[in-house]
Order: sequence, then C-alpha cells, then structure tokens
Amino acid sequence: MLKQGEIVQLEIPLPEPEHPWMKFAGMYKDNPLFDEVQDYIKADREQLDAERSEYYCQLDAEETVK
Repeated sequence: MLKQGEIVQLEIPLPEPEHPWMKFAGMYKDNPLFDEVQDYIKADREQLDAERSEYYCQLDAEETVK
C-alpha cells in the first residue's frame, strides 16, 4: 500500500491571529477616573518599593552584625 502512495505538498495559508489583548486596547480612553487610578497604582508601587528597600537594608544590617 505504501509503495503505491504519493507524497503531496500543500501550501495552506495560516490566518494571523489577533493579539489577545488588542480587544482591550483603549477601552479606558474616555474614562474620567483613569488618571486617578494610574496615580493610585503609582503611589502604591512606590510604597511597596520603599518597604522592600527598607527590608533589604535591615537584612544587610543583620548580616554585618553577624
């Protein structure tokens, strides 16, 4: 059966999928609270960074005591 078979090459165009997040792009562009939320996120990130920095400084201080 395989001796009589024929190999055929087909070119099948693949559809380019849309990026999964593109449907969300710009969804808050007209929201008046968007800038306020961005400011809150920035302040929260800065606070977390400061806390982490303080924690690492404490660890370093403990290491130098040992």
